[in-house]
Amino acid sequence: MSTIETPAPQKGSSNRITGIIDSDVHPNFQNGLRDLHDYMSDSWRKRLGIGGGAEWASRFAASSYVLPLDYLYINSAGAYRDDAIHEGQAPATDAAFTAKQLFDGHGIAKGLLIAGHLFGIGAFPDPTVAATVASAYNEWMCERWLQVDSRYRGALVVAPQDPEAAVKEIERMQGRPGIMAIFLPLHDILHGEKSYYPIYEAAQKYSLPIVVHPSGTENVFARAPRMAGTPTYYIEWHTALSQIHQSNVLSLVCHGVFEQFPELKYVIAEGGFAWAAEIMWKLDRDRKGLGDEVPWLKLAPSEYIRRNIRFTTQPMIEPAKKEHLPVLLDMVCAEETLIFSSDYPHWDFDDPRRALAGVPKELLQKICVDNPTKLYGDRL
Repeated sequence: MSTIETPAPQKGSSNRITGIIDSDVHPNFQNGLRDLHDYMSDSWRKRLGIGGGAEWASRFAASSYVLPLDYLYINSAGAYRDDAIHEGQAPATDAAFTAKQLFDGHGIAKGLLIAGHLFGIGAFPDPTVAATVASAYNEWMCERWLQVDSRYRGALVVAPQDPEAAVKEIERMQGRPGIMAIFLPLHDILHGEKSYYPIYEAAQKYSLPIVVHPSGTENVFARAPRMAGTPTYYIEWHTALSQIHQSNVLSLVCHGVFEQFPELKYVIAEGGFAWAAEIMWKLDRDRKGLGDEVPWLKLAPSEYIRRNIRFTTQPMIEPAKKEHLPVLLDMVCAEETLIFSSDYPHWDFDDPRRALAGVPKELLQKICVDNPTKLYGDRL
């Protein structure tokens, strides 16, 4: 993506909104997993190929890259906005420059960091490797990002493959300054299943929202989340990523997760939201005839979605007819369910002054400030 031009202020524009909260910002490694060298034991450095000299370390993929990688569906245009490159460094690897460009450049007050290079650790076949990498990342994020600029907030990462280790990591990290949420990487088990309940219990206990995000490994690895069919092109694969989130919402609601954990908040970042309207309508309709199958649901399914699930705006819907936007936002109960996100520094980054220009002013205030403030509470 090329340099963004700042549009002139207009009626209804977020130029008039102050205190914008961004719920999807991605810090990146400069040298792959080697950036975590100082936060691991010698044995783990050796095991992951991030210790020792370059003579042998260069033979390991983890020494230069982040595992797992999507080798099948590649964006030929590149994954990042070009102007996020700073002094030859890859985008979002310099915490100070990122803060200046994102916060100062786009009128954003706070930003939630979601591990830019660890989306796919849910596909690791070894739970201990996933838990070790997650723990090292959390230390790296606290030291290299949260301490650099007070406007950063962090989503601590846990390994979904090992719920016991995930709970221990939540307990270890939840009191750190700046920690505001839990990033739960996706893998091949839907989120309504009981294996996740210990994680949800800890999240509710500490009032930390669960945040999920496309993994970048969908349909690529055996333990990755599954989408229907096998896409041929990146454009197919990228557009279809919301399938995973639809399936997880159905699983969460129908398994009664929000009855078991009524205070739990579940944030879908970069997963779309227009599809939520159909999910709410169909679940409410089908419960009338199939309610005996899920007798634990005390509320209409749509009420759980409105109460417990939040959707980030990016990628913002852009209907061909501008008059359709308010209708779509009303259908998904955006005044309750929607929170702003930019997806910095990716190619489809959303500047709030442009992407939300068609949103009515009152609703804009709720999406950009009021809803995320209520969601994150004192941790914000």
